[in-house]
Amino acid sequence: MTPIAIIQGTPTWVWVLLAFLLYRGIKATQASTTPLSKLAIIPLVFAGMGISHLISSPLAGWAAVAAWILALGVGFMGGVFNASRNRFIVDPIARTVMLPGSMLPLLLIAATFIAKFWLGFELATVTDLSSLATYVVIDAAVSGVVAGMFAGRFFTYWKTMHALRASWA
Repeated sequence: MTPIAIIQGTPTWVWVLLAFLLYRGIKATQASTTPLSKLAIIPLVFAGMGISHLISSPLAGWAAVAAWILALGVGFMGGVFNASRNRFIVDPIARTVMLPGSMLPLLLIAATFIAKFWLGFELATVTDLSSLATYVVIDAAVSGVVAGMFAGRFFTYWKTMHALRASWA
């Protein structure tokens, strides 16, 4: 199958999703102040999509679930590490976080989209059952690490905000 055929065979909603994700990723390269509650949306969406895929895929067995959980933990630690190294300011009264611009969300979004696009193609075209099972495990790991990265970042902001609120009490 040629790359042009793959692109032409891709549903329109995938390209709309890519445009939206790129918009969000590019927007994240600029400093911004965001409510903490809004920062919880991305990790919840990525975790929900990963769990949904594990539940709905007939090939997602215990290996895929284990890969997702392990990757979630690794991603979470990476997200905490990354957020802890960046300068951010929390306002516990307004419950907002001032974030510096970062390329990381854009890179995560792009890497996730590329990996999911490739895995979607493989899952749609590969007929060997053992290869399909391997791709499902890889897909679960990609979903888990990305959800974990965003969750780890959110946790760092949340923990900092609650530590400040507690120190004022």
